[in-house]
Amino acid sequence: MQFDFYQSGIKQATFYVQDKTIEVEGFQQPRSVLTKELDKRYQSKLHTSPQHFFEKYLFTPLNFSGNELRTQNGEHFQKRQDGHLWIQRRQKPAVNLVVSDGKLVGCQIAVRNIIAVLIRPGYENLTVLKMWQDNHLLMQKPFPIASQTTQMVKMSDGTQLATEVFIPDDGQKTHPVILERTPYGREMYYDDEQRFVQRGYVLVIQDVRGRNDSQGEWLPMYYERDDGRDTINWLANQPWSNGNVGMIGGSYGGYVQWAAASSATPHLKALVSMVTAGGPFNDTIYKNGAPISGSLAWFFSTAEKKFNMANMQRNDWNDLMKVRPLSQIPVKGLGHEIPGFSKFMAHKSADAFMENMDWKARSAQIHVPALIQSGWFDDNGVGTTEAIRATNHYPPVPES
Repeated sequence: MQFDFYQSGIKQATFYVQDKTIEVEGFQQPRSVLTKELDKRYQSKLHTSPQHFFEKYLFTPLNFSGNELRTQNGEHFQKRQDGHLWIQRRQKPAVNLVVSDGKLVGCQIAVRNIIAVLIRPGYENLTVLKMWQDNHLLMQKPFPIASQTTQMVKMSDGTQLATEVFIPDDGQKTHPVILERTPYGREMYYDDEQRFVQRGYVLVIQDVRGRNDSQGEWLPMYYERDDGRDTINWLANQPWSNGNVGMIGGSYGGYVQWAAASSATPHLKALVSMVTAGGPFNDTIYKNGAPISGSLAWFFSTAEKKFNMANMQRNDWNDLMKVRPLSQIPVKGLGHEIPGFSKFMAHKSADAFMENMDWKARSAQIHVPALIQSGWFDDNGVGTTEAIRATNHYPPVPES
């Protein structure tokens, strides 16, 4: 039995299942038995263990005769009206099963901006793959990476930012560019974002100023408009670039997109804005001037040069919230001040310091087409609302 694995419309591998033996043949990887190492590698892309998927759902008899299914280990699925997709409830991520004539033929998993599909050949139209197929975007043979290099890109003030560049091996001299800028370490995004290289884009992932391998001061949001502009202008002038740059990212990675767009650089052509952060006075550090206790956990996790989630995972937050002045909370919790947090706490009004980071105040300069994605209960809901309002002056799209 054969199952093809697609990530966001690009075929990545084929799994072969026979007598409970699982083999896999991947993109640039020969067919072999699915080892623990290979299972872990594909789990990072599929967002569930292939080994466990086949054991739990294919090797174990399941009854799809009703409208609901509860497995022996307590998993709960509900049949959608089309009868083919069974939605998994109360699991994150949800492993939604694809069923035809009462038999399991695959699964579909969505994680933020990634959708993974594991499907038996011939049943692709029962999944979201049909949309890629209908729009001529389904890829059976993705492009490999021709080169991966680390560039130290110089900003207008001389500060150099660590920037990873992936160029596709597609036979083209120039390419459109996808840029992602992050404070969390650019390495975190290599695997998932390589799907852009596979489609023929140059992929660029950059550590923002003061983070990871980049030089400079880490002052959240303050430098992102100018650094985004300088980076995009640098990208547009590289020999492998056709001058067109798109950006993608979520949360802080959404903020940097709108900040860059507010610089009015002409080379920025598209945004994919996910759960974007708004300005520091209205959404992220303060909520209309009231300090946000939740932002402290984020400041703790970014207090070091490299992202450290352990700094925010603690059980003394109730005690820390009683410390005054607020700038001394990190001293109590970490043993030292966080310079960026102290600087923000010294600005308690919507002054020039705050205005410098408020991209919505410059929304008249933003004209970039944008896909804006969020949810009703996202903690950056204000940022998403600001992003939508920033597009209010866009001209209407002509009817096709």
